[in-house]
Amino acid sequence: MSKTIGILGGMGPAATLDLFHKIILNTPVQTEQEHHRVIIYNNPKIPPRTQHSCPLPEMIKSAILLENAGADFIIMPCNTAHIWLEQIKANIKIPFYSMIETTVESILLEKDSINKKILLLATETTINYGLYQKAFNNTPYDIIIPTKEEQNIIDNAIKDVKLGKISSNQYLKELNGILNVYKDSGIFAIIGGCTEIPLLFHLFEVDMKMIDPTLLLAKLAVQKAA
Repeated sequence: MSKTIGILGGMGPAATLDLFHKIILNTPVQTEQEHHRVIIYNNPKIPPRTQHSCPLPEMIKSAILLENAGADFIIMPCNTAHIWLEQIKANIKIPFYSMIETTVESILLEKDSINKKILLLATETTINYGLYQKAFNNTPYDIIIPTKEEQNIIDNAIKDVKLGKISSNQYLKELNGILNVYKDSGIFAIIGGCTEIPLLFHLFEVDMKMIDPTLLLAKLAVQKAA
């Protein structure tokens, strides 16, 4: 019997919708009844995932709500929130799969040749906690971190997406400039290490491999639900 997917969402809503959409697109079906059951708790009242706030109590409540609603496992379309992943898992009995671990495992299984240096586009908090840097320890890959000035532009671009500004994102031109500088320096791959970043991928004017953790998590969820 297929399992029910639980999505702990709302951080932000567009990223939550993106994950659900990618689950649908990556589920092979002949009829609509073959799609998986998905319970989405879109909770935008979770406090910001920064070093100056504590979203953990609200995230734990959300995870328990999903478990009680009948989810067989949980996924979460927010990279920064994975800072508190183990504490959330300690409060529920069902599996909670990590977007970051899924991304690293998928890259390590890649058969094509990815340049060993990968640019990380993520929130300042995700970078400061070293979520991806630690996950790539003891692998052949070197995670490249933007400068402080570049990070400020990236964080502002992320904030614009959270406000619903994608094609109208006022930081897109500067962000494209940053990406082209890294491409010219010999870096040919990007990790969209904030779930808002893949929503901008189609607007990036650079020839780089774009790694989408939301897509990889969606594919994992489809596999686990089967």
